[in-house]
Amino acid sequence: MFGWKKTKSPAVIHKTFGGLREVIKTCDYKSILDILKTVPNDEWDKDTEARNSKAKAGQTNLDVRALMLKYKSLASTGVGFIDYEKNETELLNKLKPYLDEIISQVKNFYGYENLKLTCVLFTELKKGGIIPEHSDSGPMLTTNHRIHIPILSDPAVKFTLDHKEYYLEPGHGYEINNQLVHDVRNESNIDRIHMIIDLKEWKDDQDQQFYEVDSKKY
Repeated sequence: MFGWKKTKSPAVIHKTFGGLREVIKTCDYKSILDILKTVPNDEWDKDTEARNSKAKAGQTNLDVRALMLKYKSLASTGVGFIDYEKNETELLNKLKPYLDEIISQVKNFYGYENLKLTCVLFTELKKGGIIPEHSDSGPMLTTNHRIHIPILSDPAVKFTLDHKEYYLEPGHGYEINNQLVHDVRNESNIDRIHMIIDLKEWKDDQDQQFYEVDSKKY
């Protein structure tokens, strides 16, 4: 009646695996890096300015540059956020062969038939930079898997999660429970680059959420 359709809220993911697990065994990170090198600096700068708008509200990532491919932020989320939305289809199309490989492995790992990519971005932590100890929160983190794929890194990049230190190797993909306390110290002489993907199982009867750019099925 009246065209109303019953929908379901996103399912909460109970992250009982601890802090970190390897989801992707291999990917063509070198080709991904080659494509990244073609992106103008001003594109990174524009996205970084939007992401770091939270600086006055305890932002912990001021040594980090960002490049968004799928991203949505709303000023209503909290103090320091701004309205910013991006769906960089041209760059996503260039990355498609490598992203398809990643998606295939993710589906196999979780046993999902289809996925929704909620957020896709790259982050660059400058050499000598730090991300101070913190934990993340919010509805997206409780309903999505967060996958970190190192594209450029070094053993001297120290990632600490729940007081345990890890080296995240390029070309592998790790699900990280960012709700646990974590920090990063880049003690290497290179800028560390990660691809970060927030994703969840596709459900036909779920509404698009306020933090989602689109409802594309993968």
